[in-house]
Amino acid sequence: MISNRFALLVKKSIYLLWFLLSLCSILGIVRLILDTDALSTLNLNIVGGVVVSLTSLTFIANWMIEEIQPQFGQFVFALFLMLFTGVVFLFFPNQGVVLPDLEGEVTPILATLSLFFVLAIGSGWLGFLQLMDNPALNSQSAVKYFTALSVVVPLAVLAFFVIYTITEGSGVITWRFISQRSDLMRGTAGIFPAIMGTVWLIVGATLLAVPIGVGAAVFLTEYAKRKWIKQLVGVTADCLWSTPSIVFGLFGYIFLVPRITGHSTLLAGQIILASMLLPLTIATSTEALISVPDEFRSGSLALGSSNWWTIRTVVLPSAVPSIVTGVLLGIGRIAGETAPIMLIAVTSHTTAPKFFSLGAPYFHLGALFREIDALPYRLYSIYKAGVGGSIHEAWGTALVLIAIVLLFYGLGIVTRSYFRRRRGW
Repeated sequence: MISNRFALLVKKSIYLLWFLLSLCSILGIVRLILDTDALSTLNLNIVGGVVVSLTSLTFIANWMIEEIQPQFGQFVFALFLMLFTGVVFLFFPNQGVVLPDLEGEVTPILATLSLFFVLAIGSGWLGFLQLMDNPALNSQSAVKYFTALSVVVPLAVLAFFVIYTITEGSGVITWRFISQRSDLMRGTAGIFPAIMGTVWLIVGATLLAVPIGVGAAVFLTEYAKRKWIKQLVGVTADCLWSTPSIVFGLFGYIFLVPRITGHSTLLAGQIILASMLLPLTIATSTEALISVPDEFRSGSLALGSSNWWTIRTVVLPSAVPSIVTGVLLGIGRIAGETAPIMLIAVTSHTTAPKFFSLGAPYFHLGALFREIDALPYRLYSIYKAGVGGSIHEAWGTALVLIAIVLLFYGLGIVTRSYFRRRRGW
């Protein structure tokens, strides 16, 4: 008869080994992404042998020790998943997949990455099943586990993208690179015109879309009495939001460009990006205004305030944090758009738009009717078309674009926090 102390020791050892294997699988994924030749066939065979051995040990322990009784269905499925992964690593490492109408074969790196991903999730799951051997707790822990995964995985992917971009692009970030334009004759690279073009595109699109979107939301929530109007606007906004960006660009190229100057302009790009930002602004602003408690409106009206005064001083300030959140999501999308602005707004190696000057006239409206450069288009030019710099300069451009988006996010978060403190709830 096995003592309870020994059973507890075996249980702890098993779930610690599964958690350790899950961690090692995650490290293996990172290693393969950074260096596709990092793991040899022998390494994969060793991984497969460890997984098969640990799977067998877990099965024997759960069969012989009555004190360890995880939920049967989840345990068997996870164990079979690990056994399958281990067998593939042990006997079939580095196997490519031949597909019809494809030159060569699909790289085995993709299959290996997928197996490591399955191994990371499955081994962590088995560790939780061994840790929580109460059937009632197993279901609850499984839900918590996969819910946590749905948060951790996107955050990990985002962190990897940002860190990798910083690693690849930080080497070319200099003051000359940021503050000057490219000089093809001297062979020097600079992205200042692209930075200013991107900033003015975002600022102009936001200034055009937000007042119209918030105004539409105010009308729908505070004045529109007929339900079909709300449904019509909602369906239209959803259709606009799901429309591919290249369609917006084609519309701008056919309709806007000939009616403005006949060539690409900053104004055309701002209008098109505003059209892309508008549906999300309407949707989020509507939800934000609906979420304001009706007691706020009733209390203000009971004190003798007009409907418009109530909306302007009570309802809108209470909804600003949620509206700002929606606008930030939209800015994150339009900041990286390449297809629409490529057709109607940008050109390579142009100067930065100049709206203000120290001498008269102090404001130059003509900058709206000139072509501009933009960071997404500069990325396309360097990486795809091979114009304007090396791949390291492309990574540096991507890093600056991410920094600009994060800067707008930071401004939005500060604004949101300010209005949250003011509203007091």
